[in-house]
Amino acid sequence: MMEISDVVGLNFVEKMTPRIVMFTGKGGTGKTTVSSATAVHFALKGHRTLLISTDPSPSLSDILERDVKGKVTAIETVPNLSAVELDYDLVIELWKEKYGDEVYDVVSSFLPIGREIIEYIAGAPGIDQEFALSYLLDLYTSGDYDIIVWDTAPAGGTLALLNLQDTFYQHLGEAARLYVKVRNALTALTMDRAKRDPLKIIGEWEQLAKDVLDMMRDDTTLGFVVTNPEALCVSQAKRVVSNLEKFGIEIGGIVLNRVITEDAADNEFNRTRREVQRKYVDELNDAYIDVMPIVQVPMLSFEVKGVDALQEVAGILFPSNHA
Repeated sequence: MMEISDVVGLNFVEKMTPRIVMFTGKGGTGKTTVSSATAVHFALKGHRTLLISTDPSPSLSDILERDVKGKVTAIETVPNLSAVELDYDLVIELWKEKYGDEVYDVVSSFLPIGREIIEYIAGAPGIDQEFALSYLLDLYTSGDYDIIVWDTAPAGGTLALLNLQDTFYQHLGEAARLYVKVRNALTALTMDRAKRDPLKIIGEWEQLAKDVLDMMRDDTTLGFVVTNPEALCVSQAKRVVSNLEKFGIEIGGIVLNRVITEDAADNEFNRTRREVQRKYVDELNDAYIDVMPIVQVPMLSFEVKGVDALQEVAGILFPSNHA
């Protein structure tokens, strides 16, 4: 079995110069910890770094010990690092602010309806997820950051988000033609109250969806799956790897978190737990070690909270840089 000391860390990521590094996986596996430590590492190396969390149950503010909810906030204790934590309510308000008028213009151009339609559509399933990718795209194209580290929602939500974006793009290709048919059928019954050309708006939405997909599939986006050496986590990690590959996202590797080392197995409980873990470590190695890096992070004796603790984790993830 391959021990932690034998495994190369994430140092290779620096040579690839990605613009987005995303961490996904089962909830509770340590995605936020790994994401935050990675962001701290790149910031301390001099890269303008943004750490963003779209996890619906975020813990970024807790780990950073700094309130970063809803607004890109500079982390004063780490030069070059900013962070933002998005939650559902905030995303919906941002969506209404950016797209509410456009939605109203499209719908009201063929239906006699008031602005309450904005609130109605804002509550539709998937709107918050859809906007999260649009928000990420704005940050990506702003040029303000050398690297964006993305702490994603748990795997199921992230994959649903990517599939939603793909489906949205395909549907928009038909939306303009459908709009013309509906509009022509209702012209005699309704007033045109739109301030902008609805067909132009639909075209812009289609381009936005394409840009988001291009961003996610570009070779400057690198995905990592974070997992633990446990049956359910490893099973889901395999599914996530397969789905990311199908979607066209380049996979940087697997971060195997909370591994009990041989040194830590100094009592019967830890020795037993280590034997259980070894089976799943070997399972991942057998499946992927020849095609992608598997970086092991040991079970830590300290609480990962605050910049100092994150630097210690960064030293594990990027060993040659923190010797």
